[in-house]
Amino acid sequence: MNPRLTLASSVAGAVIVALDGTVLTLAQPTLQRELGASFAQVQWTSTGYLIAVAGLLVFAGRLGDRYGHHRVFGIGMLGFGAASAGIALAPGVGWVVGLRVVQGVFGALSQPATLGMLRAAYPPDRLRTPIAVRTAAIGVAAAAGPV
Repeated sequence: MNPRLTLASSVAGAVIVALDGTVLTLAQPTLQRELGASFAQVQWTSTGYLIAVAGLLVFAGRLGDRYGHHRVFGIGMLGFGAASAGIALAPGVGWVVGLRVVQGVFGALSQPATLGMLRAAYPPDRLRTPIAVRTAAIGVAAAAGPV
């Protein structure tokens, strides 16, 4: 395992999941207008995603422990990408909400796997810096979403 590649993958995966939790905020008025969605439906595009991510983090971490964090991360990123493509092609707000929940499920698979991958790639005495880089990147991504 290449530690630098693992760190880059871990940061990228964690950033994508965190960024997607807040990035839709600015698009909500456009979604409402262009898809003829109600305010509540548009709110569910973010809420459904966040509930799925938060609700499945511990379970997803256990899946990584059991089946391998790299494998779970890969599945999470592939599913996340597929759900993103589906959202881009969604014919209505119901599809957007449903696919955002699916996106959240796959995001939940990826997020804890990023830590597991770092733990496997770095010895305990060198783990602080990679975890700090990943954590800082998550904070920046969540703040950058609305920007």
